[in-house]
Amino acid sequence: MKSTHSSNHQVIFFPQEVQTLFPGQPSLYRISYQDWTNGYQQIMHCHADITEILLLLAGSGHYSIGAQRYPIRAGDVILCNGGVVHDEFPKTHETYQTICLGIKGLQLPDLPPNHIIAHNKTPIFHRPAQFDDLSALLQIILRQADQQAPLYLHICQQLMLSVLKLTEQMIREYGTENISQQNELCAQVEAYIYTHYQQDLTIEQLGKLFFVSPYHLAHVFKQHTGYTLKQYILRRRIGEAQDRLSCSSDSITQIAREVGFEDSAYFSRIFTKYVGMSPKFYREYRTGSDE
Repeated sequence: MKSTHSSNHQVIFFPQEVQTLFPGQPSLYRISYQDWTNGYQQIMHCHADITEILLLLAGSGHYSIGAQRYPIRAGDVILCNGGVVHDEFPKTHETYQTICLGIKGLQLPDLPPNHIIAHNKTPIFHRPAQFDDLSALLQIILRQADQQAPLYLHICQQLMLSVLKLTEQMIREYGTENISQQNELCAQVEAYIYTHYQQDLTIEQLGKLFFVSPYHLAHVFKQHTGYTLKQYILRRRIGEAQDRLSCSSDSITQIAREVGFEDSAYFSRIFTKYVGMSPKFYREYRTGSDE
C-alpha cells in the first residue's frame, strides 16, 4: 500500500486499494494537517465525490460553503458535502491550523451520495465536547497513517467510521436550519457558476437567467457569499487550477485555458497574487517535481 506525504503532512489513501479491503463501506480517502499561518492557501474549490470533515484547531476567520459565508473560530467543526464549492479566509497575522478528513463513497439514509448533512442545515458546529472527541480520533488516524505500522489501514478505517457516527450524532442533536429564499437564489446562481465558471459571465446575463434585476442579484450575492460575481468566478477558476496543477500532468498553459484564462501570462500573475506563489512553484510544492 502506497501513500503520499506532502510537506504539509497530507496523507492520501488510494480508493481502489482501500475498497479491496473494505468493500461496501465508505472509504478513508485522505487525512491532512495544515498550518496555514505562513503558507499558501487553497482557493475556492470542490471535490465531486469527496465528503470532508474539517476541524479548526487554532485561529479564526471565515469559511464559505456554497452560497453562504460563515464566521469560524478555533473549536469549530466544518462539514463539506461532495460537489459543494468551499473557500476559507484565515485571519491574517494569526495562527491558523486545521485537520481534515476526506471520505469517498459515503451514502447516508435520506441524503444524496457523498453528503453528510442536508443542504438546508448550517454546516458549522461549535460543540466543545464533540470537537474534543473528533480531534482525538483524527489525531490518531493521522499518526497511524504517518507511521504505517502493521494493520494501520484497518485501524484508520475503523476510526473513520467512528468519526462518521460521532458527526451524525452531533448533527442530529445540534443541527439547525439556515435556508431562506435569498439563500436559495444564491444557491441556484452558485450552482450555475459551478458548471459555467470558464465562461465570461456577467451579472446582467445571470439576472435574465434567474428573472431578477442585476442590481438585486449583485446585492444579494455579495451579502450572502462575501464576493462580487467577478471575485467569485476568479477564485473558482484559481481553485480549480490548483487542483489540476496538483493532480494532473497537463501544461500550465493548457490548465489556464481550460479554467477560463485566454492569456497564460495573466493567469500566472493572478495565480501568484492569490496563492502566494507561481503556478510552476505551486506544482513543485504540491508534487515534489518539476512540470
